[in-house]
Amino acid sequence: MPKISMRLEPISWEKTPSAEFPYEAEHEGKKLSIRINDFPEEPFYTLFVDLELAENFDDWPKNWKRPK
Repeated sequence: MPKISMRLEPISWEKTPSAEFPYEAEHEGKKLSIRINDFPEEPFYTLFVDLELAENFDDWPKNWKRPK
C-alpha cells in the first residue's frame, strides 16, 4: 500500500516558541512538527511525524492552515 503524503491532509497548525520548529499540530493521534531549513541549499521545510523525518518540501500545502 503506497504511503499517503501528510501534505494532502487538512491540518491546522499552531505556533511554537521555537524559530527552528515554528509549527506543530496533532493529526490522527500523531505529533507533527515543521522545521525551517537552510533554504536555498536545502528544501525550505521538513515535516516530522512523531519526531521522525517524514518529508521535505518547499511550498506550504494548500490544505494546511497556518496560525495568524
